[in-house]
Amino acid sequence: MVDIKFAYWIPNVSGGLVVSKIPQRTDWTYEYNARLAQTAEEVGFEYALAQARFIASYGAEYQLEALTTVSALAPVTKKLKLIAAVHPGLWHPGVVAKMGASIDFLSNGRFALNVVSGWFKDEFTIYGEHWLDHDERYRRSEEFIRVLKGLWTEDEFHFKGEIQRLSHSSGDYESLNHNQGVLL
Repeated sequence: MVDIKFAYWIPNVSGGLVVSKIPQRTDWTYEYNARLAQTAEEVGFEYALAQARFIASYGAEYQLEALTTVSALAPVTKKLKLIAAVHPGLWHPGVVAKMGASIDFLSNGRFALNVVSGWFKDEFTIYGEHWLDHDERYRRSEEFIRVLKGLWTEDEFHFKGEIQRLSHSSGDYESLNHNQGVLL
């Protein structure tokens, strides 16, 4: 017997996830997404993934940011695992580590990340981020993940990579809830 798990894409952008001129019936608003998450949970979905979009494109004129969206869905759900997409380069891993630790604590351990190396050049360049070639974007993501893991698992963490550099000591920040393994 196969243990199948079900997930759905949170339609946190207008137009849903369809690159099409056909009108979509999904709504991007928080109210719609809260009802959808509760319904998904009731019918047996286990995961919900919020995409990250930063500029209007392919029908996605309106957007709810992924990390704050899953944070807002945490108190209206009980068991749905909430996944937020993040783009290294547009986010500093230390900020994502702190936000992720907070969301994980607030959701009783239901938070996860989808690290997206990036494919939409305009989303990076419009914010002043240098566009990296394919392999460089994946190296940046690999460093980003190493920093996240280090910040979440080590009391003292120092990292000097090609892109990311930081030094974190347990005394530098007041921990959110160190007894439950939530660092920073």
